[in-house]
Amino acid sequence: MIDVLAIFQSICELYGTPASLLTDNGAIYTAKSRYGRTGLETELERLGVVAKHSSPYHPQTCGKVERFHQTMKCYLAKQSSARTVKDLQRQLDTFVRYYNEVRPHCSLARRTPRVVYDARVKAHPGQVKDATAHFRVRYDKVDTNGTVTLRYGSRILHLSMGRKNAGQVVTMLVADRDVRVLNPEGVLMRHFTIDPSRNYQNRRKTRCLLCLDTSSPMS
Repeated sequence: MIDVLAIFQSICELYGTPASLLTDNGAIYTAKSRYGRTGLETELERLGVVAKHSSPYHPQTCGKVERFHQTMKCYLAKQSSARTVKDLQRQLDTFVRYYNEVRPHCSLARRTPRVVYDARVKAHPGQVKDATAHFRVRYDKVDTNGTVTLRYGSRILHLSMGRKNAGQVVTMLVADRDVRVLNPEGVLMRHFTIDPSRNYQNRRKTRCLLCLDTSSPMS
């Protein structure tokens, strides 16, 4: 699921951040059914992008991409079988370039998708929560005391994750004072809000160092 987040961020760097994102209900896109939140959902909220999901068992909602997959499969069926993942990736890259930039489409008045896309005015995300906030991603492992560390300002903070999570590899999405901790599948484990006015102490002297969001499924 972290890969999905990285791919989305790279696409935004190339083409700009969209106003909304439509996906199906796969676990890599949403953790709503598990009462959590994926890294992608957290990033969309941060950027002000509206997350949209198709109705369950109704692939017609995402009909355009499903039709694209059909065309892609027909193309691959005519190619020599890829022996490695790199060979398959090269075939996919060739197809995508041909589909978007070379092959004219009847539905687009014999223009290519790239020509039509470049000519359109792009929609932008809604209001971002805080454009001046500091954002970063940190990777860590829960220690034997059930905590992970985070440098905030000039201090090292120890975030309580619970001893039952000791040894768990986690990803921390930091948006200024907002800290979300995800497991390797991208599911939200903890949601913290740092209080700058607090005098944080050594982890041996305190059990809770941050204000824990009670909306977290594991709080």
